[in-house]
Amino acid sequence: MAIAGAGIGGLVAGAILARHGLRVVVADLPPLPGSRAGSTPWRGFWLDGGQRDGCDVGDLQVGWRHGQRAAQAADVAVPIHEVPANLRIHHLHRSGREPHAQVVSGTWGARGFAAMAEQGFGCPRELLPELGAVLARLAAAPEAERKAARTARFGAWLEAEVSSAALRRALLTMVAVIFCEQPERASTGRLMAFFGRSSEEPKLITGYADDDQVGGMQGVLAPFARAVEERAGRLLLGVEPREVLFQGERAAGLVVVDPQQLAQEIRARAVVLALPLWNALPLLPPERVDPGLAALSRALEDEQAAAVGWQAALRRLPRLRDGGTSEAHVGWNRILVGPERRYHGGFHLPSLASRRSAPAGRHLLHAYVAHWLRHEERFGWDAARRAIQQVIDYLHHFYRDLDECLEWAELQWVAPPACLSWYWAPLERHGVRAPGCPGLYLAGSTIESDAGPVDIGAHAGLLAATSILEDLPELASPGGP
Repeated sequence: MAIAGAGIGGLVAGAILARHGLRVVVADLPPLPGSRAGSTPWRGFWLDGGQRDGCDVGDLQVGWRHGQRAAQAADVAVPIHEVPANLRIHHLHRSGREPHAQVVSGTWGARGFAAMAEQGFGCPRELLPELGAVLARLAAAPEAERKAARTARFGAWLEAEVSSAALRRALLTMVAVIFCEQPERASTGRLMAFFGRSSEEPKLITGYADDDQVGGMQGVLAPFARAVEERAGRLLLGVEPREVLFQGERAAGLVVVDPQQLAQEIRARAVVLALPLWNALPLLPPERVDPGLAALSRALEDEQAAAVGWQAALRRLPRLRDGGTSEAHVGWNRILVGPERRYHGGFHLPSLASRRSAPAGRHLLHAYVAHWLRHEERFGWDAARRAIQQVIDYLHHFYRDLDECLEWAELQWVAPPACLSWYWAPLERHGVRAPGCPGLYLAGSTIESDAGPVDIGAHAGLLAATSILEDLPELASPGGP
């Protein structure tokens, strides 16, 4: 089996297929497995944000449901440090070295959001009961209604269903805090799925990877990578997947190219493209690209995001300005700016939950501002630098002794796709079988799924591997892996 992409989807598919005794080759350009979903080692720390030359997308924390099924199917253990559903919102009324901010602590989910709606989202007190009713309605939507509302924009839904402009603004702020810079364009159906209780098991686990060998999000991927190699599979890294090979109508392998432009053919019974759709389709001859997939690819390319980050190594935990206690908040802090409560990224300390994120006795602080973009738009350096500097300035105010704690700090500039921004796009996405291309499977995070970041890649890899095993009798071997 030839797999393009050593992100979570490719590694999950590879580990499952190798467990079933199939020969597997996973090829990708970055020198480490993990691609955009992984982490990179730096001066004893593991920095999240993905590898520069990777495809697909990752995140900085994981919600792990389909990943549990994928790990079971691959027979691997993925240690997750489960954390409470804590959320802290910082509303900056003005910027600068001495910003005035209101800090509100709460929890994720419909009930937690309702409790923090007045101070966190700016909902007028008299409208709190109606806000709770709207959240309850979204959460109670049946599966058929969720699917029908996937292409409905939340802003239009609010205009039709909520009469109060103040309540509509508060609900849009809520969606921005969840993680959507353009909440009026968010899919109503996917928001229903976010709040709704799933009948699926296992229960969603929210937390951080806690691998004993690697830190950060790399700990989610490393167990699958190890499983591929332990089962005689091959991780072929530092090469670029260039083209899918065909035998008649059926996908039958990959061509990869190394840094010296030397080409290698990988003949295979099936091919998995564990890449976003816009990276997968160019590997196919144009005449084999389904027109519907091509149109979807163009639409998805307009739903991306770039990001800027600040990675700060700390000698010890900083102290809060208010109260002087050491930071102990495990989870995300969201930042809202100005009277309109404009979303402006956030920060967290991954080392509070992931043992290997930082060396023993030290900590890592990560601030991150993502900016949603159309395909032709750019998040230039000047704009990115200003955006993260506003967060850095605030962190120096929020913590009374941050400068004393700093060991070093570096800026990140993350090119699209920096996050799963298309999760909220009001689009119907694609399945794992490529139309008109037997033997070709799509396992990138642009598949149709109810899963969030990272978990969607695990879901894609699981679905692709399951489909291959189902189709195996029809996949006549051309003599390759």
